[in-house]
Amino acid sequence: MSSEYPSTTFKKRINNIKKSIENLGMITIEAHRKTISLLNNYDYKIAKEAIEYSDEINDLAFELEKMCITFIAIEHPIARDLIFAESTIKVSSHLNRIGVLISKIAKGFESVKDVKLPERLSEDCQYMGIYVQMMLSKSINGFLDKNNTVAVELKEDDLKVDDLFDSILGQLTDLMSSNPDYISSAMKLIFIARYLERIGDRAVNIGSRTIFMLNFKKTNDLI
Repeated sequence: MSSEYPSTTFKKRINNIKKSIENLGMITIEAHRKTISLLNNYDYKIAKEAIEYSDEINDLAFELEKMCITFIAIEHPIARDLIFAESTIKVSSHLNRIGVLISKIAKGFESVKDVKLPERLSEDCQYMGIYVQMMLSKSINGFLDKNNTVAVELKEDDLKVDDLFDSILGQLTDLMSSNPDYISSAMKLIFIARYLERIGDRAVNIGSRTIFMLNFKKTNDLI
């Protein structure tokens, strides 16, 4: 290690990590935005783009993990620089998994693109997608900005997503009971709603990691 800490190389490496996690986060947000737009306006081209984002997110997350491991091994960071690098590895893993879920949602929407849904059910599905989009943006921006307040809020946001999922599940169950023709489509929508809920859970996990990075405490210790 250079007698000057941090060294020029150190600063360059950690800045590259910051730029890479920001790029990965923004691509994930855009992929999710494109995907939820498919519910009321299915477009094959947009669906294809959303699915392809999954591979790009996977590649970027893998490269970011290697970058962080190399940084830790060569530069021997200490204190908050070390916890930032380790946290970035965990956040990139969550974003990678979110990319997989986004791809599954986009494929699911293709199966229900011609299905006419009851108005309230359609509105709830759309609102759930938008609300999860908000959570995803909050979690990524909260991590990048080191915003503890935003990270703590995500736990409460997740309760809203859980309520939306329960409402959608109940409506779809009633729909299948009253009209067996909807069973196949309703089951696909249940999976889509479940995937959205899991993205919300991943957003909470990113928020929890942000809280740990900033406070060395778990979320519940700050509520």
